[in-house]
Amino acid sequence: MKILRYASRISELAKSTKDRQKTINTSEVYHLWNHLMQRYNIIYVTDLLENFVKDEDFKLILNTGSKVLSKHVQLLEKEMLNYGIPLPNRPPKETQRTVSLELISDSLIFRRVLRGIQAFLPVHTMAFIHSTSPKLRELFMSFMIEEMKVYDKFIEYGKMKEYLFKPPLYRT
Repeated sequence: MKILRYASRISELAKSTKDRQKTINTSEVYHLWNHLMQRYNIIYVTDLLENFVKDEDFKLILNTGSKVLSKHVQLLEKEMLNYGIPLPNRPPKETQRTVSLELISDSLIFRRVLRGIQAFLPVHTMAFIHSTSPKLRELFMSFMIEEMKVYDKFIEYGKMKEYLFKPPLYRT
């Protein structure tokens, strides 16, 4: 399998952008563009919310998540440029902290980020399902696996900090 992957990469290097565009379908282009747009948005919102986080451990976790997302952005931008797909507009690099609102708690921010991760897992799955290119399927699968690992660690952190809503106990 690895030999085929290497051979495919070598042959792709010799192709022009126009020839490379013939090797992917419109669904794959959409998923690349959508993933990048969502990554831009998630990084922006995370940076914005991080301004209100009080717990230093939680800030570190959000920062680690932003680094993972930034790595994904670099991979997606590289892939899109490889196929000649126009990049979407980026949000501002930095967010401004306006006011420290007491209503915005670490647990609220945690739950907002958690819901974001939960909502994005099916997006990875659909991108994987719709891709016919082995290279892009591998990319989307790596994003999904990495995000699942982040989600798993994030849930455990939320349990430890008691940020998760606790469902009622089932008693027989």
